[in-house]
Amino acid sequence: MNQQPTAIPRDPHKVPKPLSNPAAALIRDTLAHHGVTQLAAAVAMNLSKAQLNDVIRQKKGVSASMALRVQFCFGIPGDLLIRLQSQFDFQKAYHSAKNRALHQQVKSLA
Repeated sequence: MNQQPTAIPRDPHKVPKPLSNPAAALIRDTLAHHGVTQLAAAVAMNLSKAQLNDVIRQKKGVSASMALRVQFCFGIPGDLLIRLQSQFDFQKAYHSAKNRALHQQVKSLA
């Protein structure tokens, strides 16, 4: 008998709390996979080591320019990095204390 797996119900209003930036992790893991140091990658991407390190250590997000540089250097699609960064930023904002009261402050028109 072939049983179809049961889909796990998902609440579309529940947003997971982000643990770490997946775009930064993908860049970090790619460097490690290729055995490339941050300095060598920064030089190849025409960045300072500090700029690359700030992204990898999650002090700064992945910008469009950084995503393009990674795409041209390592072949990772830049739009993937931007989508990962955007999702991380949304999750972080959703769970921030600053935005917690927005649900009560914003009037639904739909």
